[in-house]
Amino acid sequence: MKKKNIISLSIALAFLFLATTGLLLYFGLKPEFVTSIHVLLGLVFTSFAIFHIKNNWPSLKGYSKERKEGKIKKEFLVAAVVVAVFLLGAGFSLPPFEQIQHFGEDLTRGGGGRKGGRVEKTSFNEIVTNKDKQGKVIQLIIQKNAEVITPVIAIWTADTAGNFIDNIFVPAKTIEVSSGEADKRHALFEGEIETKKFEPVMMPGWQSAAKDTATNYAEATPTENFFLDTKTKAGDKFQLMMEVKDNGKTELYKGMVDLAKGNVIALKAANGSLIVRAIAELQ
Repeated sequence: MKKKNIISLSIALAFLFLATTGLLLYFGLKPEFVTSIHVLLGLVFTSFAIFHIKNNWPSLKGYSKERKEGKIKKEFLVAAVVVAVFLLGAGFSLPPFEQIQHFGEDLTRGGGGRKGGRVEKTSFNEIVTNKDKQGKVIQLIIQKNAEVITPVIAIWTADTAGNFIDNIFVPAKTIEVSSGEADKRHALFEGEIETKKFEPVMMPGWQSAAKDTATNYAEATPTENFFLDTKTKAGDKFQLMMEVKDNGKTELYKGMVDLAKGNVIALKAANGSLIVRAIAELQ
């Protein structure tokens, strides 16, 4: 057996699998076995590439320099410039390299564009609470700011004097991911998250107002925007209250309901930035 043949065939096979796993990673398909194969075969490819360069060193020197004059060939300069451009473009996230880098993953996620290097999309989960309760039907649409990643939200009703009536939305869990916005988004996309029990102390505004601290939604607050179908025992005139917490910031949103004046209400907060819109409609 010829050593050169073994090295060349090993490089070719390793490249084939590296290309396949590389495309899977490019399109955001990152199960652990794909990453493992890509990393290990990358090491194999590198090892055999070193032997390949060693065996072909005279030829590579010939490609790079004039044999008689010892001058660097134009072909080497062109190759060096191409590699340098890609290294700088990718390293400093310059356009169009950043867009190319994230295109596959954005396409797989169904993202509708990217702001500040992050996918932006508008999708809504549908949630139902207080299904068995008797009372007025409320439908809410909650759209968060694109910067908000793992919010915790509590929604309740109060009378015009601010006295608690009932809970509209209180999650039983909260999401825990690694710190740092980029890490959080990656962890959510990969499903690498943990949940822990919701503690009332996390929402001081709701905790101080609520007479009933029981949760009515079995999961954590959705990381996406959501529609909420719920019911309340409140009368024809009351307040909708919503407390939102994300990344150490807490905001309180309010909306006054008066069915004599209309059945669509916008919840607003002074200098609110966590929620883009919160609109309630009573049926």
